[in-house]
Amino acid sequence: MEAEGRLIGGCIEALCDLAGTSYLDVAAFARDESPDGLLVYVEDAGSDVFTICRNLHGMRIAGFFDRANAILVGRSSVPGYSSFSHHEAVLDALGTLNVPIIADVECGHIPPYMPIVNGAHGRIVYSSSRSELTQTLG
Repeated sequence: MEAEGRLIGGCIEALCDLAGTSYLDVAAFARDESPDGLLVYVEDAGSDVFTICRNLHGMRIAGFFDRANAILVGRSSVPGYSSFSHHEAVLDALGTLNVPIIADVECGHIPPYMPIVNGAHGRIVYSSSRSELTQTLG
């Protein structure tokens, strides 16, 4: 799987209340900066899986993922429940978008805290033998 686009995203708990407002107008950002689509990334700061799922549903309804060519989901330390895992929460909220979803990305609140730069051009290559995100500024 390969995808490209401007990178936009961050912490679910910080973004969920801004999605769909003038403070986080992803549609305008895509239109002005990345007409070919976005690479959207999200990660969590430790909310339980039900809160993560609920917040991602709200972000999806607000249009946060509408221009995504792929979605990157940071690895989480949040324990799931026997009936509902972190991966299931993400798929419940975002699985109907029909874009690739790559889980357990090494970014966010979990070591090694690899940075993703908002606004950089990103290219993701993912296969069983290769996992690479290239970020280019400019």
